[in-house]
Amino acid sequence: MSKNEGESLAPQITRPELEQVVTALLDRRNAPEKLAPLLAPEAEWTMNGDKASWPYAGLRCRRDSILDYLTAFTVEFRQENIRLISLLIDREQACAQYEMHLRHRGTGREGVLQALTFIRVEGDVVVEVHEFLDSALLFRLRESVGR
Repeated sequence: MSKNEGESLAPQITRPELEQVVTALLDRRNAPEKLAPLLAPEAEWTMNGDKASWPYAGLRCRRDSILDYLTAFTVEFRQENIRLISLLIDREQACAQYEMHLRHRGTGREGVLQALTFIRVEGDVVVEVHEFLDSALLFRLRESVGR
């Protein structure tokens, strides 16, 4: 393998710096306006699920679209006590397992959401996020109590 094979074209981020980015990304998830500086203008964010049956599912391209998605999620769900469970880092990529307490603002239902998120940075900004959330819990929290 040549010296340049497998190396990123972007400046390397240190492990402590990437840990800080991941922590900030999770901490600011419920305050999208504070998240904007962490995202590259051309960033992409994917949430698992079928977009036809779940409006939050699918790919969001560009910072503004991502912030709109996170804002809409915040309007529907109160997110509290976001807790990082484990973090794996490989160069400029990270996989974060976390959980958060959610409350649906319409139904009042509550639960603890388990999530797995893959994050890739270039330089010091996030360029890709792939979220895998417990969508069954999200659907249950949305259901009216009388159903």
